[in-house]
Amino acid sequence: MFPKKMLLMLLVSGFLATLGQAAEGDELLEMSLDELLNVEVTTATKKAEKSDSAPATVYVVTADTIAARGYRNLKELLEDIPEIEIQSNAVAEFNNYFSIRGIAGNERFIVLLNGFRFNSPTGSPHVIEHNYPLVNVAQVEIILGPASALYGADAFGGIVNIITRDGEQGKGGVMDVAFGRFATQETALTYGHTFDRLRVSASAFRYESDEAVMPDFYPEEYAWYRNNYQQQGTALISPFIPVEIEIDPSLQNRPYETPNKAEFINLLVGTDQFQLGYSTNSERHSSSTGMRPEFNLFVGEALYRTDLESMFAKYQYKSSNERWFLDSSVWKGTYEIAPESAFLNTFTFYRPGYKYADAQTVKFEEQLTVDMGKRGTLIAGLSYEDVSALPKTGDLPAPFDPDLPADSQDLFYIGTDTTDAAGNDLTVEQAFFPVDYQNLAAYLQVSFSMRDTLDVTLGARFDDSTRYGSTFNPRLGLVKRFSPRLTFKFLYGTAFLAPSPYLALQHYGSFIPVDAEGNAAAGPEDTAGLFGPFWHLPNPDLAPEELTSFETSLAYYANDHWGLFINAYHNNVTDRVVNSGQFGRTFAGIPVGFAEVPINGGESDAYGGTLRLNYLGSLGSLQVNAFAAWSYADGEVDEGPLTYTAENTFRLVAELRAGKLTASPRLLVRGKSRHFLLDENGRNFENEAYEVVNLFARYRSLVKQGRWEIDTYLRVTNLFDERYTNVPLAQFEGFTATPQDPRFFSGGFTVKF
Repeated sequence: MFPKKMLLMLLVSGFLATLGQAAEGDELLEMSLDELLNVEVTTATKKAEKSDSAPATVYVVTADTIAARGYRNLKELLEDIPEIEIQSNAVAEFNNYFSIRGIAGNERFIVLLNGFRFNSPTGSPHVIEHNYPLVNVAQVEIILGPASALYGADAFGGIVNIITRDGEQGKGGVMDVAFGRFATQETALTYGHTFDRLRVSASAFRYESDEAVMPDFYPEEYAWYRNNYQQQGTALISPFIPVEIEIDPSLQNRPYETPNKAEFINLLVGTDQFQLGYSTNSERHSSSTGMRPEFNLFVGEALYRTDLESMFAKYQYKSSNERWFLDSSVWKGTYEIAPESAFLNTFTFYRPGYKYADAQTVKFEEQLTVDMGKRGTLIAGLSYEDVSALPKTGDLPAPFDPDLPADSQDLFYIGTDTTDAAGNDLTVEQAFFPVDYQNLAAYLQVSFSMRDTLDVTLGARFDDSTRYGSTFNPRLGLVKRFSPRLTFKFLYGTAFLAPSPYLALQHYGSFIPVDAEGNAAAGPEDTAGLFGPFWHLPNPDLAPEELTSFETSLAYYANDHWGLFINAYHNNVTDRVVNSGQFGRTFAGIPVGFAEVPINGGESDAYGGTLRLNYLGSLGSLQVNAFAAWSYADGEVDEGPLTYTAENTFRLVAELRAGKLTASPRLLVRGKSRHFLLDENGRNFENEAYEVVNLFARYRSLVKQGRWEIDTYLRVTNLFDERYTNVPLAQFEGFTATPQDPRFFSGGFTVKF
């Protein structure tokens, strides 16, 4: 199949060439490859600099590239970034599971919006799906590698900074409407304007889809859904007690439902010195995503919704000679697992098990930037954070009321609302673990040049938390320019991952009534007590994970059209949080068959690199901007093989332009990735290698009248309708290799006014 997909990309190129005409003012070929790739970034060092001078591996995706490749959201964009691997439809809670350079976990990198954090403020794993749409975006900056020396907690595997247009850059309005397979609808609206010196921009987005009915496309994997659930209304008690039981009649024989909905709003108001920003997003998906139908119900009530909100104010004071700047900012971020979020699975005994969590952080920061001319730049900063959170609750029998105190809501653990044969009440009240803590931090960074060919960056940051103690994280960056076309980088850095309230204090499981012999009781008259088949228990004493990273890279521009890029890295993580399986435990005084408890007992060692070739040029009237990248990764996790990262990954991404027509075929070839679970032979479960082709095409200026302009486009993902799998983050209640979406297509219009 691989040659077939390569042939498709060549056919698309040839088709465009036959339709080609003189490029109508397109700026692509007016630039060299060096100019196209070496754009200005701010995320790597918190100061503006060209990406080839930044002491980091930096990928910059501009608005022009986003439009040409048809990226709808941040997940699709990150899928094309070398050394990032995404296991899609792999996690019930946060849908997709990310790995960066062998470091797996959605909480192990930070997402920023206009330089301010836009994911959970307390480090809960964040959902990255349609809730991060790429509307009104100027560019996205991706930094691979540790960044705690500047950004503190959770800047572990990298930083993603989404930078939106202001009212001047995005002047006017844009409306985008698309319709696709599975009753999918997408709508986006942006508008920007300037009022004298005041710049205002606003954007809104909404996504809604029924999503694919997976039993129609994977009949073998979903055989239980067809043969048992639909026909008999049954499920299995648990992976540890594989006994078939009949579920509640109101939940039997229901149509397969896994709808997805996302919304996003962003406002930005400012002048040259002052900015106000507000953003919110919401994402809702099935809480049975990636799970086996023997242990999970695919009904509309099984949903998981998260809401984020971020607001900031920033003021920059410039000295009269503009040699030093003082940036003062205040930011507030909130995160909530919405009260209607619920699981219907083995852990809730197939009754709705509602979840809730909330968190908020208020952060004050002062940053001084001193331009020392030829001697370099100094950046110094102080920050203070005040954090409060209610970590994710256990499974609740009713939705949580955020307006009432937690301990006043008469919430109990599912399965305990019963009596024993003697009439004793067995109800166990829910335990909650709210936390409040503060973090004080100071950082310093010095950048200078030696003989105009060697740039040196030295930095460090000290954090002191009232909850998990203090950490110190240094960094060193050396950027050597051997010639205008050849640049070498050596990078060293450390980072820490804070033990989030989510990771340390969440707990889940369920209790079942049992008779005197320990078997499931038929009713209260047979009940002798309670038993928990499985529980995940909290551990408030977790310490931060620590990362030490080394990296080298080489960038060579052979000419204005060809570029070769090579990098290699080594990441070592200590005090890694792992789940310790334990027997003989109790929770709330009730025996537990098997318990897992998070502890600092792991270590991982990952190494690898990427070889990338970029081309910018033309084939007759066809303009081409393309790259091919091969990435290699290997290592160990807790003395076993590296998990959630393929050893070999190949990407081929092209932007092809001919007159008003643009097409972007994208090929992803990924080797096997390993699950953390072992089979009966002691080997890790894994998925099969696969190849997937996505295609996007846009016809520009279909209608053009004055300020009004209409583009039309077509998008196809999984063009060849492959049946392939990713590796989930689940135990035996989930697939060991999760089925992926079939072919999806959508089309729409972009109206500029």
